[in-house]
Amino acid sequence: MEPQVSKVLEIQRLRTRGEIIMTDKINMVINLSILALLIYLAVQVHELQNSPKYRPAVSMGMVDEQEFKYNVRTFLNNIIEEAITEQENK
Repeated sequence: MEPQVSKVLEIQRLRTRGEIIMTDKINMVINLSILALLIYLAVQVHELQNSPKYRPAVSMGMVDEQEFKYNVRTFLNNIIEEAITEQENK
């Protein structure tokens, strides 16, 4: 009777060892996934902090500065005139 009990214990021990190894592998995969996500997040935050600065077309020389100012003033004057006529018609 004793040899059968020892075989059962041996089988249970081997099975638990296999389960422990499998659990360790699962934990390692989870930890590596978390590490990869943290690295990805750090890279994305770094890219957000170093985003390119806005450079208007005037500073790059693509548009004449006087013409740009004239167009902005004309646009704003037209909006103000529309608002005034709208208020007068009410």
